[in-house]
Amino acid sequence: MIVGFACFLALLVAWIVTRLMMAWAIADVPDAARKLHRASTPTAGGVGIMAGTLVGYIYLSWHFAFVVSEAWTCLGLALAGGALGFWDDRSAIGPKIKLLIMIAITSVFVIGGMRIEGLLVWPGVDLELGPLVGGLGTLLWLLVMVNVVNFMDGANGLSIGSSAVGLACLSGLCWAESTFGAAGPTNIAIVGSYVQICALASCGFLYWNVNGGRIFAGDAGALFVGLAIGALGVWAAIWEVNPLSVATCFLPLLADSILTIVWRACQKANLLKPHADHVYQLAIRAGRSHLQVAAPYWLATGLCGAVALLATIGGVIWISLGFGLCLLSLIVILERQRAHFLALLSKQAG
Repeated sequence: MIVGFACFLALLVAWIVTRLMMAWAIADVPDAARKLHRASTPTAGGVGIMAGTLVGYIYLSWHFAFVVSEAWTCLGLALAGGALGFWDDRSAIGPKIKLLIMIAITSVFVIGGMRIEGLLVWPGVDLELGPLVGGLGTLLWLLVMVNVVNFMDGANGLSIGSSAVGLACLSGLCWAESTFGAAGPTNIAIVGSYVQICALASCGFLYWNVNGGRIFAGDAGALFVGLAIGALGVWAAIWEVNPLSVATCFLPLLADSILTIVWRACQKANLLKPHADHVYQLAIRAGRSHLQVAAPYWLATGLCGAVALLATIGGVIWISLGFGLCLLSLIVILERQRAHFLALLSKQAG
């Protein structure tokens, strides 16, 4: 009941604040080739997600004080990223400055002790990473996740919607580990409750975004949600959820981003230059609607999350096999779709 009401508060507050941000109307003007919208649209709707998550956390932390420090450490990182994104939405601070600040705030999070220092990949194969390698790996995970959510935030509902589905699946992983994990019943289920709050806050924003693209999340939303996923994933992993299972929940977003970087490198393109070469961007350029593009990503994220959940119940062998199966499937599907849409765009160009 307590968790349910906290989630309801997160949903409601996010819904209200996002609507208020539409009235505030920080405009996102379609002034670059990578932008797929045609008219000036209010942005920074991610402030609604931030507000909803904050209110939900306050209410839940009031009742579960024994994990308040970890919860607020994760939220603090995400809020710092969201504030940075909001600054960029208003003033366009530039990618280099933004990256340096991002490295700084994520480093504080890692140095403060929130890092993954071990990775069980197979029975008897437990990689002891230690503070240095584990810290660098955690830092890389955070930076990759926040950039992936940002890169994929170019179609209404795709990035934030897939993130919400992935967060719901991550919450399920926390429940599964608490119920079926080798360590027996633990308090990790409460981590899942905080994850649910972030997922429901995202849904409060999605009502306005998916329904006609009336407001965008902006960097405020992308950076907040990306760092929330990264931080909550680290927290769950510290409490014995396998990091491979965490990654599996967000694999469709990760796969599209990483495969696009590889594809552009093979094309000898400038990797630092903004572009519209992601599979979802090619699909929209070829004439697909935003919903037609976003929905398959939601479905794929849900399927990957279901695989991660079942694998967690089955044990580490199934976790590794499930991760590999999902990754291989996504590589095949995404690259076939890339080839299809590139051919279609070439044909349309004459």
